[in-house]
Amino acid sequence: MTFSIPEKLKERAQKRADVNWSAVVAQAIEERLNGLELLDRITAKTHLTEHDVEDLADVVDTAMANHFGVPSA
Repeated sequence: MTFSIPEKLKERAQKRADVNWSAVVAQAIEERLNGLELLDRITAKTHLTEHDVEDLADVVDTAMANHFGVPSA
């Protein structure tokens, strides 16, 4: 996979050579997928719309970010 980020964000990140950015991105993707998969299991037998599920995913993402002390996406 290849990702694009804003130039200013790239410049800031490059100043932190002590951080493994690939690991940070991998962790963020893992957390997002875990939340989405959980929502899939929860909503498998409901009548929620895809929009409802996306809204729930945003709530879960925000809660996880708050729990781990990181900015939410």
